[in-house]
Amino acid sequence: MTKAIYCDYSPIDQAFLSLYKSSTYEASTFKGIPMNHFDWVTHMLPRKNRRIKFRGRSRTDIWYKRPQSYCHKFAAETFAIYYDNDYELHLGRP
Repeated sequence: MTKAIYCDYSPIDQAFLSLYKSSTYEASTFKGIPMNHFDWVTHMLPRKNRRIKFRGRSRTDIWYKRPQSYCHKFAAETFAIYYDNDYELHLGRP
């Protein structure tokens, strides 16, 4: 049984988040969000049962060699937000 979460956001916030909404066949809810929006997006979205993964590549400007399985937050370029499988997030009212 899936649990629905309805978030009552302004039309501007809904339009921004819809740019980064993942396809229905993917595990993530939002992906490819630039790191300069990290604080704003993470404070806006519900925190319960949420996981965040960072994505990036090796950067020579800060001498960071990315491990194969993950990326540290300070060197990430984008991030993705995952909710548990039994949660469904809606950006508007029911």
